[in-house]
Amino acid sequence: MSTSALSNRNFLIFISGTTVSLLGVWIYRVALGWLAWQLSHSEFWVGVVAFTQFAPMVFLGPLFGVFADRFDRRTASILVNSLSSINMLVLATLAFQGSIDIYILASLSLVQGILDGAYAPVRLAMVPNLVSAEQRHSAIALTSVAFNLSRFVGPAIAGFIIATWAVGPAFAVNAATYLAVVAAMKLIGSDFTPGTHRVRKHPWLELVDGARYVLAHEIIRLLLLISAVRCIFGRGSLEMLPAFADVVYNGGAAALSTLTSAIGAGAIVAGIVLSRGTAWLTVNTIKIGVVAAGVLVAILGVVDRLSVAIPIVAALGTLLSFGGVGSQILIQSLVDDDVRGRVSSFWSAAVFGGTALGSLAIGALASAWDLQHAVTAAGLLGALIIIATVRRQSSS
Repeated sequence: MSTSALSNRNFLIFISGTTVSLLGVWIYRVALGWLAWQLSHSEFWVGVVAFTQFAPMVFLGPLFGVFADRFDRRTASILVNSLSSINMLVLATLAFQGSIDIYILASLSLVQGILDGAYAPVRLAMVPNLVSAEQRHSAIALTSVAFNLSRFVGPAIAGFIIATWAVGPAFAVNAATYLAVVAAMKLIGSDFTPGTHRVRKHPWLELVDGARYVLAHEIIRLLLLISAVRCIFGRGSLEMLPAFADVVYNGGAAALSTLTSAIGAGAIVAGIVLSRGTAWLTVNTIKIGVVAAGVLVAILGVVDRLSVAIPIVAALGTLLSFGGVGSQILIQSLVDDDVRGRVSSFWSAAVFGGTALGSLAIGALASAWDLQHAVTAAGLLGALIIIATVRRQSSS
């Protein structure tokens, strides 16, 4: 049997629909960040809107992980993506009418954050179910390639749409792309209800069982910690790019789309490398990558030229994606299928919750102090925390 997940029919259908949907997601994220900046001209509010996108992963993600381990993941995918399409149509309509303010924008972003929180553990847990054990690493890495290819292409499309028409059409395009996942799930047509052999407990007890499983597993626990630090100080800093594009580089939406695409281009490199083999992948290599990313974030904070910032954020895309995809590959190779949804939800909580917390904290610090100084401090602090975990692990 081929070890490439692309030889698997169901995975090929899944990744095709997912790639189209992710393209819309990145169009949405660029438009959302730019509209938040246009409506407020405040680093704090840019951070708040970013927080609303990711915070539900922290507070509701683990509960959604329980449901991902109890119900048919295909049906859940169809339901959540349909609701996401409706939410985007509401946002697009209000933007078209010009009847939106920063409070409404944050509210609808929060709704979408909840829906994304519901879908993340379902999507992460479904990928290993679609392929054989030999194809699992390939499937996870190729999913990352699709994610970051969309990140590379999506912002460029977003920049064109925003410059030509405004943000309303960008949200409408995203609404349409969610239907690609719905169509893919219909074509796959398989039942992905996990854990049918185990006794069901109250959802709260199953959530506690999942938390105990993570806490008892040293490697998974460490990978979740590294993921949280990576996102608080790395991804959280990159959520400030709308402010950097306008205030520091004086480039507007075009500069923002270029920077976001550069991150995606760098991340594609990490995904391709990991899809070709992961025998060399360890917790220590992930730690080294996250420390290097922290240093680059600190350098980004002192750079005031767009031409210099582009290669820096591209390298950040490679390093941060390597840490994210690498940790996901290691976790999925270690976790039992009965708790895969719950463990995936804890990983999502660490990743998206870390990004939410980081963007809010860095945005508040930048508003009160200075944008570039705040990002530099965040990068250095993140690198130091990972170095501290290395020393602690060595001494234990």
